[in-house]
Amino acid sequence: PYVRRERFSVQRHSAMTLEPRGLLATWDPVRTALTVYGASKVAHANRRFLARMIGLEERAIELVENDVGGAFGVRGEFYPEDFLIPFAARALGRPVKWIEDRRENLMAANHARDAHCELEIACTREGRIIGLRGEAVTDIGAYMRTNGVTPSRNIAQVCSGPYRIENIRVGVTLLLTNKTPVGTYRGPGRFETDFFRERLFDIAAAEMGIDRVEFRRRNLIAEADMPYALAELKPYSGRTACDSGDYGGSLERCLNEFDWTGKQALNGQCIAGRYHGIGLGCYIEGGGSGPRESARLVLETDGRVSVYVGSSSVGQGIETSLAQIAADALGLPFEGIRAVYHGSTAHVREGFGAYSSRCVVQGGSAIVLAAGELLKRLSAEAARQLGCSEQQLSRQPGGWQSAAGRSIGWKTLGQSAPFEAEATFSSQARTYSYGAHAAHVAVDSRTGAIEVLDYVAVEDVGRVINPLILHGQTQGAIVQGMGGVFLEQLVYDAEGQLLTGSFADYLLPTASGIPPMTIVATGDKPSPHNPLGAKGAGEGGIIAVGGVLANAVSAALARFGVQANDLPLSPARIWALINAQRPPGPNPEQP
Repeated sequence: PYVRRERFSVQRHSAMTLEPRGLLATWDPVRTALTVYGASKVAHANRRFLARMIGLEERAIELVENDVGGAFGVRGEFYPEDFLIPFAARALGRPVKWIEDRRENLMAANHARDAHCELEIACTREGRIIGLRGEAVTDIGAYMRTNGVTPSRNIAQVCSGPYRIENIRVGVTLLLTNKTPVGTYRGPGRFETDFFRERLFDIAAAEMGIDRVEFRRRNLIAEADMPYALAELKPYSGRTACDSGDYGGSLERCLNEFDWTGKQALNGQCIAGRYHGIGLGCYIEGGGSGPRESARLVLETDGRVSVYVGSSSVGQGIETSLAQIAADALGLPFEGIRAVYHGSTAHVREGFGAYSSRCVVQGGSAIVLAAGELLKRLSAEAARQLGCSEQQLSRQPGGWQSAAGRSIGWKTLGQSAPFEAEATFSSQARTYSYGAHAAHVAVDSRTGAIEVLDYVAVEDVGRVINPLILHGQTQGAIVQGMGGVFLEQLVYDAEGQLLTGSFADYLLPTASGIPPMTIVATGDKPSPHNPLGAKGAGEGGIIAVGGVLANAVSAALARFGVQANDLPLSPARIWALINAQRPPGPNPEQP
């Protein structure tokens, strides 16, 4: 009964980490050992790649992770320099350091996004979605880099988002061009496909005369449908399913926090020369990627426990959250955890690092398993030293106590013998966080300038480990999303030369442009796929931003017939769209 097809596009942009990439490699000819500092994200995988290329055993190479100002996907994948710098250090027999400047970083570090899509929806007269189909084209640059196909595959498989769409077929064509190769960037493919879908939903709802909130309510996956299978990915035969969630509940919470009903009257209103509009959107975030993760716990002589994990720290605060998990699993106060050691290939035999919002889900679960094993060993030793059976022991704050009243503490056990335990958590089942966002914008039709006046994000990430860290992740992701919506664009000329080679040309959000935000994190629906019940939370904040803000801008400028279907929504582009559609007659924003 209703069919609608529309074109959308997302420009080329990428993550801008606090500092550019850098490496320091040293060669020890006596031990025939290579040490490389500056690794991040996936140290064990990069060691494996490097060992094959340079002709060394993996055990002869140590990759050491250093503090970095964020990674967001672009940092840590294997780059040419990750081979060249260690190769030079070995060949010269001396340390070799390399660090790129910002122009090199803009030019050569992985780019992202750069996707165009024709998407078509079919609905019943009541607004129930019958099917979704489309064809997308992604520009992946001159050659395939690590995980260069990931954004394209996500555009296809996650296009349905949190909605019940039984018939779906989305194809993606990957183009090789003379641009810098692409890689992953926070919410790879999900940011793009969410923008395509949520814009099309607003367009379809308006043309059918259905309230856009009600349109989404009618099509959200119900809790009773869980687990809900997403479209099968081909040719990889990839299958995945949303694990748990109350998607409708998160939408209603967002509407209430935002005061959607009260603000609806602002749509299209011209106030002090600016047109106001509100927009919303829903999303899912796939996280917790496998295949597995390792953790090792060591009881030190001072009675505290050191935690070694194969996950990596790229600014997401795992030192704190994983220490919390370890303390809780061991029954210790937070101060009972000496430190969380991460990112070096010397810490654990196998590690998989940081990607796809996995560190708490996989690494935290490995810590829980290792903690259980360590407690078993310590309980047995406590029983031996106290001269009783384990059944006669009880756990007390700070140690164990026998039925006879004798006790022994962690420090005594740590000084009596070395105790450690190592465990691996394995799971190929992805977790799915979800949520809803809403925004209020004001658009100056004379200049095309857009200001975000209010932004609300509601997300359910399963079990929340540290609310402050979670809120920081979400807020940072929203700001990154706003940069991609309004400012950031990697531009090439007709000869393939990059024109945006500095921050004078490539614009980023600044503190003065950050709007008021309300972030609500719930843990109502834990994941059934891991002992913590946790879901990934590093990328959810960015996924919905494009669709939400474009919907708000389109609502503000509805009287001009403006449809914000192409990012970025720069002042020049918005001004051109307004003037192409401006109706004749008096200009209402002129005094």
